[in-house]
Order: sequence, then C-alpha cells, then structure tokens
Amino acid sequence: MDYEAKLSDIIASLPEIEGGFLYTPEKGVYGNQATGISDDENLLQVALKFSKMLSMLSVHFHDTGNFRVTFKDLVLFGLVLDQGQWLFLFHRPSLSPSMINMTVQLALNIEANEAEQNSSQQLISTPPEPEPSSVSTDNDILKILMAPESKLSKPLNRIKDELSKYIGPVAELIFEEFAEEWGKNFSPTLENLPELTRVFAEEIDNDDDRKSFEKTVKAFLVEE
Repeated sequence: MDYEAKLSDIIASLPEIEGGFLYTPEKGVYGNQATGISDDENLLQVALKFSKMLSMLSVHFHDTGNFRVTFKDLVLFGLVLDQGQWLFLFHRPSLSPSMINMTVQLALNIEANEAEQNSSQQLISTPPEPEPSSVSTDNDILKILMAPESKLSKPLNRIKDELSKYIGPVAELIFEEFAEEWGKNFSPTLENLPELTRVFAEEIDNDDDRKSFEKTVKAFLVEE
C-alpha cells in the first residue's frame, strides 16, 4: 500500500490535522508532512520512543496499538499499521479520536465490521468512545491521579520531574502514557508506585543514571 499517498489523503481530508509523517525501523522517518512543526531528527526520536513504549507496554498491557499525547496546542497521534509501520498525525485538540479513527479507516480501506470480527487484522485498537456517563475516560483517570487533592499527585509529579532530568522533554510523553495505563489496570496507590517507577526506569539507557533515578525516587517515596 502507498502509505505516503494515504497520509496525504488523511491530512487533506480534515482541516484540524496540521501534518503527519510515517516511520518504519528500516526506513526511519519518511513522507514527512509536518513541516514547521519539527524536523526529521526530532521526529525520529519521537518515533523511536513510541516504538519502545509499545514494546514495553505490550509486556504489561494487552491490545495497545496506538498512542495519543496532548500538548498545549496540538495532539500527537501515533498508530501502528503493520509490521513496524507507524502513522503519526499532529492535530488540533478539537478533533475527536473517533473522527480520526473513522478517517483512517476510510483512507486505508479498512472495513470496520471486519476489523471487529478479526482482531489479528485490526489496525485501530482504541475502543469505541463510551456514551456520556459517570465512567471515567483515560484523561479523567490521569486528571484524578494528578489532582491537587490526590495523595498521589505530589509523588507522581516528583517522579515525572526526576525522569525529565535523565531523558529530557520526552519524559512528559512517557509519563502520561504509562501513568494512564497504570491507573486503568492497577490499583493506583502509594504502595504500588514502585512498580510504576520500575517501568519508568527502563526508559533510562545509562545504567548509572537508571540507578540514580531509582535511588532518588525510592528515597522520597519512603518520605511519603
């Protein structure tokens, strides 16, 4: 499939999409249509982090096929297509996840009912958005965990700040994704924070830095 042409079609179909690019381990970043947002080198680092995060998350959590990271003015949406092929889109926050999913399905000629019946061929793993109710969404979970009145807010913020010292700005992206999954799939308590910390520590490549991060976090968790 000509993914570059499909990427152009997706971007052209929705005015809220500011740009996008494609990535495979073999070709790296290609088809870059995110001019003015970031250069190829920075986009490559993002793609590598997303790929690594997916690999790590698949060990702890099942059916993880895409990521969505919200920044101040843009949302970065990363979707696994097949065999290491990624599609990345930058879009405005006003564009809903369901609209992106539908647009990608149409552009790639994915039959929605077929995807539901055959999970091995499912390219979009995000579940349908629930009807308005009291059930918390992923963003609600993170907001609850980070709310000022939450007992977890202070230690989580300290963990995020400490992680950023070792891996830089991408720590924000990693923190949000892992913290959301932790909040959804585990009992988010102070006692369970060491497990989350170990997942974050795996993102630090340097052994000495990793040990320093774990030691610092362990020390202030004891204080909590």
